[in-house]
Amino acid sequence: MFNDRKTLLIGGAGYVGTAVARHLLKNGRNVNCLDNFIYEHRECISELDKNEKFNLLEGDFLSDAALNLALRDVSDVVILAGLVGDPITKKYPDESDKVNADGIQKLFLRLDRRQLKRVIFVSTCSNYGLQHDDKLADEHSELNPLSKYAHAKVDAEKTILNLRGKVDYKPTILRFATAFGLSER
Repeated sequence: MFNDRKTLLIGGAGYVGTAVARHLLKNGRNVNCLDNFIYEHRECISELDKNEKFNLLEGDFLSDAALNLALRDVSDVVILAGLVGDPITKKYPDESDKVNADGIQKLFLRLDRRQLKRVIFVSTCSNYGLQHDDKLADEHSELNPLSKYAHAKVDAEKTILNLRGKVDYKPTILRFATAFGLSER
């Protein structure tokens, strides 16, 4: 059941992606990892690259050629890619729009009609912004994005939720919520 499927991790060579890849590989899953190494973090993935079930592809998900190659024989996709955090999106607003806003939005549609079982968009607790009375946010808290980064994530969440029943895969959101627990929507 689990090990006959292959998962593509888009932006999977970073901190979170390597943890997800380790988990999937430990459970017998084959993993493709597509990353453009914008953060120059190759050392994060070096140990995984020795695993025969792990396939590292250097490329940008915005490129049709790179995405098509990475999707070969894939059953599921986890989207982790993006310019992460407020500082970098403030410093490079045009690139942020290209990747975090337009790129992710288009990616959801580019994944349709690929016979995928599930597409998981990994979001962020930045979507909650500041909470009233220093209350700790959880997955039931009202979204209150304050940064360009958080606004792009919230917009992507709305898009993928609106695609349910309109695409041939199961769109899912994982949001890093309270105490680093995962919340699925």
